[in-house]
Amino acid sequence: MYKLKKMKKAYLYTLLLSASLFGGCKKDLSDRYYDKDKLTSGGGTDVVPGLFTQLVTNNKIFAQDYGEWYYLLNGGTSITGYAQIAQRYVSYRYAWFSDYNDLTTGNGFDDFPITGQSFFQSSYTRLKNYEELTNTVAARTGQDKLDADVYLKLASFVKCYQSAKLVDFFNSIPYSDAFQGAKGGAQYLFPKYDDPKTVYQSVIAEIGTLIDALPGAYSQMSASGQGIFKQQDLIFNGDVNKWVAFMNFTRLKLLVRIAGVEEAYAKPLIQAALAKPLPQTDQYWFYWYDIVPTGGGTWIRGVYENTFASFIPNIIMKRLNYGTPAYEEGIDDPRLPVLAMPTKYLDYRGVSANIEAQEALYNSGEKYYPYADNVVSSFAQNAKSTYNHATFHQNAKMPVYMSSLAELDLLLAEIALKGLGNTGKSAEEHIKDEVTHSIAFWYNINQLSSYAKTQLTPAQMALVYPARPSAAVVSAWGDVVKTKFTLAASQDDKMEILMQQKYLHLNLYQPYELWTELRRTRHPKLEPFTWHTSVWKPMPERVRYPTIELTNNPDNFKKVAPENNNTSPIFWVPAAAKGKVPYWDNYNYQ
Repeated sequence: MYKLKKMKKAYLYTLLLSASLFGGCKKDLSDRYYDKDKLTSGGGTDVVPGLFTQLVTNNKIFAQDYGEWYYLLNGGTSITGYAQIAQRYVSYRYAWFSDYNDLTTGNGFDDFPITGQSFFQSSYTRLKNYEELTNTVAARTGQDKLDADVYLKLASFVKCYQSAKLVDFFNSIPYSDAFQGAKGGAQYLFPKYDDPKTVYQSVIAEIGTLIDALPGAYSQMSASGQGIFKQQDLIFNGDVNKWVAFMNFTRLKLLVRIAGVEEAYAKPLIQAALAKPLPQTDQYWFYWYDIVPTGGGTWIRGVYENTFASFIPNIIMKRLNYGTPAYEEGIDDPRLPVLAMPTKYLDYRGVSANIEAQEALYNSGEKYYPYADNVVSSFAQNAKSTYNHATFHQNAKMPVYMSSLAELDLLLAEIALKGLGNTGKSAEEHIKDEVTHSIAFWYNINQLSSYAKTQLTPAQMALVYPARPSAAVVSAWGDVVKTKFTLAASQDDKMEILMQQKYLHLNLYQPYELWTELRRTRHPKLEPFTWHTSVWKPMPERVRYPTIELTNNPDNFKKVAPENNNTSPIFWVPAAAKGKVPYWDNYNYQ
């Protein structure tokens, strides 16, 4: 049944997309931001601010979209499933999981959400505005050019940001001959694939130049130009200091990633980046309209429609819940009730990758309500915990994530742990900071939601919208995690705890980042997948190129064809980690 579904995906998404365009509440961005403000004294309409706004709000760059997320979750065999970030409540009724260990034919790991959803192609087409901005700004003179330069520099950063993401999915990508706009020549129409390490180093260098140049570019804008930029910048409201901090955060993340294979190159650049501004607050932005989770084109609709595929796997649940299945303050992670939905037993239970054992539970009557449209039915029927409906599935105010203090803390912890730079704190101190910041982050996100507040009893409200833990409780839990990290015997053991914390913090919100970090660090350890008598530990390393590349760019594609599979590691996987599969030996958590 699922194999037939996979064959029909492209057609089905066309229907889904049509429904989202005609049935959603998304307001036309161009009505608000295009052809409205004028930078030039001559009265001409300036297209540059509108090109920038469209670029940064395009889905699949910072914001993700409906179709992408529909398939990330739906079958349970894509990135979220294999990385054990979210999963179906799997039993033998889902026969397609019999191919779970198949990473060679495409019957097991499903990379359709990236390959089939045109992530590769659309990344280049969605960056067309960068090319247009390059050409437009180059043709200008005087104050018109000075007022437009900030937009071009930020567009250049977006190009770098998205290119690094493409490397993380595909490894070799067209880069040096791409993004050339109106330049002539076959090399630009059919660009070569560049070495992925070279792309990373080019991106790192360019972002460094942009960080240094952006404040000066902003200061040379006219007062009216700065005012228009403030309006057009939906992300940081025209605050270039926040852009600089986010750019430096992104660059630091790429440097830590490449340090595993080029430490001598990365270390001095990491130290230099630590001396420059980094985010001082959580960074996210809101759509210019209220999301309707049951319609429209945002990623939350894909999560809502796949509630049955967003159960919390045990590798996350077992790191949130340590005592009885009920939430016990002081014993369990304070993030548990804000991330997870309680079961019909008013406690918290994850799903296992031990399908043999889980089959018996399902057949004994431990079933579930598969939707997020009726919280009373969820309370009455769910034997396992999905992600919290208010925090995720039905959150009309879910913001678009850029960075967070907790993610930065974990980045700094890894730098300190591995001696990649002087952060000013020990790794264990950064770990405690992360716990504090992550708890605050998720209670803030939960409280943005208004889902079902008029339908719930006070007792149910307390479960879906838990009260913020006290500062003393937060600090005490930070000490628990800090102590566990300090007592870990080896650097590898400490990395396990660090990446467990990254899973808890980013969870369903940022699965691409978690999959990247899982492949790079081989942490955290996953549960083996037990199917009847078979015990499997598959490790998908990358996604395949779209088949259209073989048709449209055959000569260049031939050079990367040998790595066009799901098993060739991305360049930043350290040599010692290649071939290492990050799984527990059994289901006994340490």
